[in-house]
Amino acid sequence: MRIGLFTDAYLPEITGVTTVVRTLRDELVRLGHEAYVYAPRYEHPSDDEHLVFRFRSGPVFSYKTARMALPYNREAARSFGDLDVVHSHTPFSLAYVALIAAHRYRLPHIQTYHTYLSHYLHYIPRVFRPSVRAAESYSALLCNRCSVVTAPTRSIHDELRKFGVRRPIHVLPFGPDLRDYAGPAVWDPRRALAIGDGVPLFLYAGRIASEKNLLFLLESFVKIHSQLDQAVMVLAGDGPQRLELEQEAARLGLETSVRFAGFLDRKRLVDLYRAADVFIFASKTETQGLVIVEAMAAGTPAVAVRAMGVRDVVRDGENGFLVPEDADALAERAVCVAADRELTARLAEGALATAEETSLQNGVLRLVEVYEESLAARPCSRWPRRPRHRGRRTQNGD
Repeated sequence: MRIGLFTDAYLPEITGVTTVVRTLRDELVRLGHEAYVYAPRYEHPSDDEHLVFRFRSGPVFSYKTARMALPYNREAARSFGDLDVVHSHTPFSLAYVALIAAHRYRLPHIQTYHTYLSHYLHYIPRVFRPSVRAAESYSALLCNRCSVVTAPTRSIHDELRKFGVRRPIHVLPFGPDLRDYAGPAVWDPRRALAIGDGVPLFLYAGRIASEKNLLFLLESFVKIHSQLDQAVMVLAGDGPQRLELEQEAARLGLETSVRFAGFLDRKRLVDLYRAADVFIFASKTETQGLVIVEAMAAGTPAVAVRAMGVRDVVRDGENGFLVPEDADALAERAVCVAADRELTARLAEGALATAEETSLQNGVLRLVEVYEESLAARPCSRWPRRPRHRGRRTQNGD
């Protein structure tokens, strides 16, 4: 099959969506399919631009690292007739390009719901900001224009039904690429970050932004540190809230106990997951929480705030613990896990089992079945298939 992956977030930007789309593309290619990527143009190209069509783009309001694509690229449009399946990973401008491609060539259109829109409205200036209900209605409107919807967890499936989505919804998590964990270490995070062996290491990985509830996580670490005075918290990733968090850590007297590792490549991040004792997570905006499962693939249990999406991944007492949004509760559980080696070992076994169950490899095999079912159900197209397009990529969006 020839699959078109449409996304408003892609490399070199690093987010959960870009990770999913890139690893999905690679796995589809490994299985013998062709994957075309339609994505915004960034100032710097990524390391692999094969069959990647770039659209002119600009920054998204106050979130300067994200891009919003202008939905026109002549070269990309010429490739749409080569596709068998359209798969969009965005609710924004390139979702409309996907809708046009699917409609023009009568292709099945799969939409994956990655982003809980109503929790990201703060990035939109107030004068343009829609209501929560309007964001939910918009999500339903978009999904109902597609053939099939996929959601990473059952709780997101249920939310989409409440929004008014009538299309078939498949619960289909995209977890870690287990091959990333098979090789030897390339980095010693403890040595690089000046963290001694045996020092309790609490880790957060992901975007450094307000919707991730990181000020609360810092408040929780204050209480962890009061019980384990040698403990260190590492935040891997970057984003618009980093400076605020650095200043808050200094104000709390924790500048030597809170380390900001910045963006890490995949292999170094895997080594950091392995080095951590506990993965701590407080976001309430997740559709899945990919970084939690990535940490689990390294055998690192999670202590997370009980919230939609996350509660489908963290199984209390099996691969980690869910807690209310209470700093004392999170600190108590995190300290308990870090201090109890027997408990940690048991949770690590459960974490590895969860990572296997939700792995990218298993998810893509199920996704291919969805593609095949959608193709089989597609009415015959009145548009003739054009000669196969070789996908000359463009950076210009012309």
